[in-house]
Amino acid sequence: PQDKQALCRNSTTAEGTSIPHLCTPKLVSHLCASSSMAQQVERGCLPCTNCFVTVPQDKYYAVESFGKFSHMLKPGLSFAGPDCCGCCVNFRSVTSRVDQLVVSVHTKTKDNVFVTCKVAVQQSVLPDKAVDAMYKLSDVHAQIDSYVADVVRSAVPHMTLDDAFEKKDDVSVAVQQKLTVEMGHYGFQIHKALVTELVPNAEVVHSMNEINKQKRLR
Repeated sequence: PQDKQALCRNSTTAEGTSIPHLCTPKLVSHLCASSSMAQQVERGCLPCTNCFVTVPQDKYYAVESFGKFSHMLKPGLSFAGPDCCGCCVNFRSVTSRVDQLVVSVHTKTKDNVFVTCKVAVQQSVLPDKAVDAMYKLSDVHAQIDSYVADVVRSAVPHMTLDDAFEKKDDVSVAVQQKLTVEMGHYGFQIHKALVTELVPNAEVVHSMNEINKQKRLR
């Protein structure tokens, strides 16, 4: 994440002109979030060979022999197989930690109020399906974004603004059920899906505050 932020800050044009605003804070946040569940290419613990590798406790390592998946490795020091300069044996990894993704969905309620719904999704790789998590999906967060948006935009338009606030838990349950089924096919476990914020349009918030203000002045 730090390298990506530095890259954004130091981006230049072909003429050498600095572009400090090339990456907005939102884009930097997205890049940093996307990296947490992304698979990574790893190297062995000895120079010029991938025969031996040290697997951290918080990662799943897959061994590839000439580009083909071979087997998974357990944490600790492991012998992966004979190798010459990294040509025969390669590794890729994915974290075993629980990762949180916050998805913002813009939608409309039944009484025509535009709201922004923020959903926090906590997910991790299933230990027995780590291979699926590495080889089936290219962008985990983009997939989750799509499923969350689908559920929220199916549920909230059938509720009034007041109902949406009262039934946030119902929306959370619906999102979690959908993600648990769909992401399970790709090797991911959904721990929780929580609707953390439901923010109406700024004009609506201002109008509601004015109404409450007038009530208190009576």
